[in-house]
Amino acid sequence: MRSFGYTILLAFAAAFLSFVALWQFQQGNFDTIFGAPPTPVGQRLYDSFTPDEVKHIRISGVSGDATFSLTENGWQASSPWQDRMDPRAAMSIISFTLGMRVEDLAEAEKSDPAKSGLGDTAVQIRLEDAKRLPLANFKLGRVSPWKAEVEGVDQPVSTVFIHPRDRHHKKHVHLCTGDINPLFKDGLKFLRDHRPFYFNPVTLQKIRIRSQQGDLTLGRETSQSPWRIVKPLDLPTDPEAVKTLLEGLYELQSTRVSERTASASPTADSAVKPSQIAITSFGSEAETTLEIFPAETPDAHEVPATVSDRPSALFALPLKPEAGLVSLAGLPLAMNDLRDPVLTRLNISSLRAISIQPATGREILITREPPQPWMFDINGVSREANEGNLFSLLKAVTTSRAIGFESDAATDFTPWGLDRPILKLLFLNQDNQALELRFGMDRKGGLFVNRLGTPTVMRVDESLINSIAVQPYEWRHERLWSVNRVNLVGIERREGLNPPLVLRYHFIDESWQAERAGEDLSAAIDPARANFMLSVLEGLKVTRWFSPADEVVSTALANPTMVLTIIEKTIDDKGDFSGLMRRVLSLAPAAASYGGAYYGRVEGESHPFLIDGATYAKLAIGLLDE
Repeated sequence: MRSFGYTILLAFAAAFLSFVALWQFQQGNFDTIFGAPPTPVGQRLYDSFTPDEVKHIRISGVSGDATFSLTENGWQASSPWQDRMDPRAAMSIISFTLGMRVEDLAEAEKSDPAKSGLGDTAVQIRLEDAKRLPLANFKLGRVSPWKAEVEGVDQPVSTVFIHPRDRHHKKHVHLCTGDINPLFKDGLKFLRDHRPFYFNPVTLQKIRIRSQQGDLTLGRETSQSPWRIVKPLDLPTDPEAVKTLLEGLYELQSTRVSERTASASPTADSAVKPSQIAITSFGSEAETTLEIFPAETPDAHEVPATVSDRPSALFALPLKPEAGLVSLAGLPLAMNDLRDPVLTRLNISSLRAISIQPATGREILITREPPQPWMFDINGVSREANEGNLFSLLKAVTTSRAIGFESDAATDFTPWGLDRPILKLLFLNQDNQALELRFGMDRKGGLFVNRLGTPTVMRVDESLINSIAVQPYEWRHERLWSVNRVNLVGIERREGLNPPLVLRYHFIDESWQAERAGEDLSAAIDPARANFMLSVLEGLKVTRWFSPADEVVSTALANPTMVLTIIEKTIDDKGDFSGLMRRVLSLAPAAASYGGAYYGRVEGESHPFLIDGATYAKLAIGLLDE
């Protein structure tokens, strides 16, 4: 018979085994009882949580203690100051913690704190979840000489000494990849957000600006709507300028942030109001207002500022441009900086007619009925319009930018010569809605434009009007002629005073014959080169048309460097041969200002023209194997 003591011993053993089994079921391991084993080399030191589980961060060390919590307004510090934590610093700490890969380890008792930087002055980092339970707890040591290779990273990465301080996980010092030591230089300075604004650009609804140039408000109806100036005038904005403003406000950063106290607060000069930049998000009536106070001295490089949702912080904002920093001087804060400087934003696809009315010439009307090309009238004959000049015109009025805004309340347009405009441009769309631009010139030669029906006068560069063709002959199509190789008989090419090279062409077998001064050169002709020259002649285009009265062009063409004669068969209405047609093209070097181009004229045509130097070189290609 067993003794009572033996029975009690068996009962205790059974109870202990039941406890161990329950503990292992609840905890998953016996680390709390026997201590956690060291993390093996090659594995991450912490991998049991995700970034979104981190709700609290505690930092302690020689610079003091700091506590940060994630709130609906982002990461906030409750000590050593009550202010916003830089969210980039929070993400750096969390990412570093989850990214630490063990490269080596040693027993803590055998590690020298002086060499590892893990002594009493080391920074200790503790990450906690929403219930303030620890997710990670470790001391951050100094950088080691060892560099680690990380897959996907071109350059070797630094390693640091880490001593986990988790419960029952303190026996080993680990050498891990990464380094965030620079984050803790100068105390806790870099953990405090140096950016006065923290906002999501997508949810921003209104921006109110008060500057020395005046007050204005930007707004939009929805997050997808374009920004407009809504006060003091309703004006469209320049998308690039608004983009610069939004990016600048988001990236604006103080050179230093200090505690705002009664003795360390800027005071407003009664004569000069502080500038303000206030932002409001959709779904909120509250403004976040940045108040910028005047510089203490005229040559100061920074100015004091405060922001309404951070009452304890005093900022020193860059006033003048500095490398790597957004400065207040670099922000578009005036109405003329933010308004749309483009003359007009036409919907080109809806255009049906364009009227060009120069003060010293007759009206030019260009029309289009899709899918037909743009047409214009010359002496009662409708022809295809010059596509190059049309492109230049539309580009000029849709991309040229005002270089100044003269008035937004003009009633008398005489000072800018707009009462007697030198040019009017009228654009008519498919719904018969018209837009008219009037160009005027003042007594000093300045060029100005006004959109009819508005009180706004803009100054523009004179190159704008120079890019608009205002003479009817300039709207002739770029295509010089239509050469049909089916009816081609031959080509004569004379260069300078040399005898012409006479080419005869046979379309059936695409063969060529050549002679010069009675000498048969057919055996020497290169058919590929002759075909190449013919293809250039077939689609010959001009880059500009000139007036018949242009004496410079006429003088140059009096001594052409090349004369090309195209000989073609003519066919009557019945399709029968009716004779030969000769078209003579003369070419001569253009003025140096045209960059190597050539003047040209077709015999019997009154208007000379310009072709580029590359086209001339193709027409002058060597045709004989000599």
